Amino acid sequence: MNVLFFGDVVGEIGLEALEQHLPRLKKALGADFVIVNGENTCKGSGLTYKEYRRLLALGVDCVTLGNHYHGRDQIDDYIEEAEQLVRPLNLPTYFLGSGSLTFDLGGTSIQVVNLLGQAFMKEEVDSPFEALEDALDPEASVRIVDFHADSTSEKKMLLEAFKGRVSAVIGTHTHVQTADPCIIEGSGFLTDVGYCGMQDGIIGYRPDSILDALLYKKGNRFAIAEDGPAEIDCVLLRIDPLTGKCSSVEPMRFLDGKEFNHVTHHL
Repeated sequence: MNVLFFGDVVGEIGLEALEQHLPRLKKALGADFVIVNGENTCKGSGLTYKEYRRLLALGVDCVTLGNHYHGRDQIDDYIEEAEQLVRPLNLPTYFLGSGSLTFDLGGTSIQVVNLLGQAFMKEEVDSPFEALEDALDPEASVRIVDFHADSTSEKKMLLEAFKGRVSAVIGTHTHVQTADPCIIEGSGFLTDVGYCGMQDGIIGYRPDSILDALLYKKGNRFAIAEDGPAEIDCVLLRIDPLTGKCSSVEPMRFLDGKEFNHVTHHL
């Protein structure tokens, strides 16, 4: 089976780019299951119900979140009924929604787990290692982890700790696609899948707003472009539905709708 995983959607420009290209990519790549990280969809922080529904309308099977899971308070009103939305599992004080969901795809059980890292992150969370250990679904044949974290080492540590027991550990959060796809004992890995948003920005935000906030101390808001060329970053995972073993990890980048590069790691 083919699992297509898209990096963090940053703002309306990223969502519109997905609306334009995701259906075509899903068909062209033969994707059986689609995961999208949606934690930055609403103006760079959070996810409203309207945007969640727009993602599902594109054929997205599961939407994951991250440290901006509560960027919009509205999520409290709909997360309990959002059956395809996974928030970070290892939150010590937030109990609405679920950090792990298992989907049925034609008889194949697919578990999706969302975790937050501890290293370099502002949020105080429980150990992602202990949380994942407790959450592994013994009935799921395919297990995919969205590890939303800053530290590259922490992400690789999670792979090493759970190699052979999960189908893939895919990193999100840094908005920069990495060139280190690998497979260890049947578990696919990519440190970060990247993002979907403004092409010529800084991690999806307008460079002038980043400079004003961090260099010139003129404000504290990162602004998103309203239009212009967009970047779409994703990774295609080929997984045996019977064994849950990953045989191929293929990161892809599309700049203004055209494929930029394509790195494949096969078993």
